[in-house]
Amino acid sequence: MNAPSFPVRLVKPGAAESSLAARLRKEVEGEVMFDAPSRGRYSTDASIYQVEPLGVVVPRTEEAARSALAIAFEAGVPVLARGAGSSQCGQSVGAALVIDHSSTR
Repeated sequence: MNAPSFPVRLVKPGAAESSLAARLRKEVEGEVMFDAPSRGRYSTDASIYQVEPLGVVVPRTEEAARSALAIAFEAGVPVLARGAGSSQCGQSVGAALVIDHSSTR
């Protein structure tokens, strides 16, 4: 029973760039990063695991974080919430849209 109750599409990093990134940049107050260097920075944590995310959103406000989450939900894209990225077991990396809450007010 750990499966999501809504359909999730698996999207390759390059394929997500066009529509998802454009919509996030338009509707979310904060940084939206889908470039390879940014995805590379967020592909690791304090563990041995390395998984490249689809993209990264660093929302400036709680409302921006909610908007990013809603957009990802509508697009059927998995989401990974991230704070400090200090996980030692790989919980903060994954093939998903990373929403980095470390600077959210």
